[in-house]
Amino acid sequence: MTDSSRPWSEDQVIPLLEKVDLFRGLPSEDLRRIAGIVEGLTVAPGEELFAEGEPGDAYFIVFSGSIEILKSAGGGLEKLAVRRAGEGFGEMALLNDAPRSATARAAEATRMMRVPREAFRELLGGDSLALRMMRVLSKALRALDVRFAAAEKGGGPASAPTPAPTHDLDAISRVMQRGMLPTRAPRSEGWDLAAGSTTEEAGRGNTVWDWLELPGGGVALAVLEVKSEGFPPAHLLGMARAALRVAARTTARPDELLAAANAALADVHVDGVDQFVDCGIVVPGDGSLAWAGAGKLNGGMLGRAGTFEPFASHGPALGMLEGFKYGTQRIGLGTGDTGLVLAGVSTGLFRGAADLVAQVHGKPAGEVVATVHKAIRKAQGNGASEISVVYLRKH
Repeated sequence: MTDSSRPWSEDQVIPLLEKVDLFRGLPSEDLRRIAGIVEGLTVAPGEELFAEGEPGDAYFIVFSGSIEILKSAGGGLEKLAVRRAGEGFGEMALLNDAPRSATARAAEATRMMRVPREAFRELLGGDSLALRMMRVLSKALRALDVRFAAAEKGGGPASAPTPAPTHDLDAISRVMQRGMLPTRAPRSEGWDLAAGSTTEEAGRGNTVWDWLELPGGGVALAVLEVKSEGFPPAHLLGMARAALRVAARTTARPDELLAAANAALADVHVDGVDQFVDCGIVVPGDGSLAWAGAGKLNGGMLGRAGTFEPFASHGPALGMLEGFKYGTQRIGLGTGDTGLVLAGVSTGLFRGAADLVAQVHGKPAGEVVATVHKAIRKAQGNGASEISVVYLRKH
């Protein structure tokens, strides 16, 4: 195996990067930045690039030649795929330092480009690059999850790989979840806003809240939740969150924000994995709020006089039905009226939380959210689940 820091010119590297799924469609500026960190590598016929179980630290792109992807099976190696010029592999190494899930071996003399994980992470400041990375990773990882599920049900070959322990996947999901949570709530003139998500040690990282800056200076608050079992849920949450942030550059309409996130998740959906994202978006405005919901989240407007108007669901969870057109619910609010959205709780617990909010109406918004979190966790007891709360009060 021979290393070479830059065996090709930038003009040679960029056209190849444009063909790779991970980078296809990126602006030329991003491609040039990536081209600036790639390293060269030459592998002899029959030589292993890396072995199954070794720690991964880089993503690879074939420049010329071919690489076989092999999996341990029955005391030997079973060929899963062949990567040729313009194709990449090893995407998981850009996400974490988990062991390689397969062996990569040169089928012939092969020249390659190596993208180091640490250098690549430094480039993830742009939403377009981050979103593209998550889309491709989702395709690869969720397809792998389908194979694992088939093996567990006896539908795969005897040599099918053993799934990673659930607790390990949950730990990864919790780390991703905590990294997505905002450190502060936004400000909106005429409103008191607060939000939060609990992070349980035994949780799966299946819910987060977020806020978006909108064209014209407004803000939107979003609640996201993955209810079904399957692949670590924070991965889907991260992709939906990234899609919302990209869409918020050009639209302030909550229905259009949902449509953009739905398109991103539907684009990478894998048949056989029924795992989707429930999402609610609320936009506070002058004397009213706008709401759009995908899937089933508990929320509503609590009038100062004791009235209640539920937030409607405007369509299926994100990723379930490609091209779906969501709606928007607009509700007029007066001084003292509040909006409340909860993820991770039953309808009964939501009603109890709504009654509690009415009782602590005069407290600061952040204290209201903390009180709701504490009360729900107490009600759930030892089986406490992760929850997200968004609270808005008109003043």
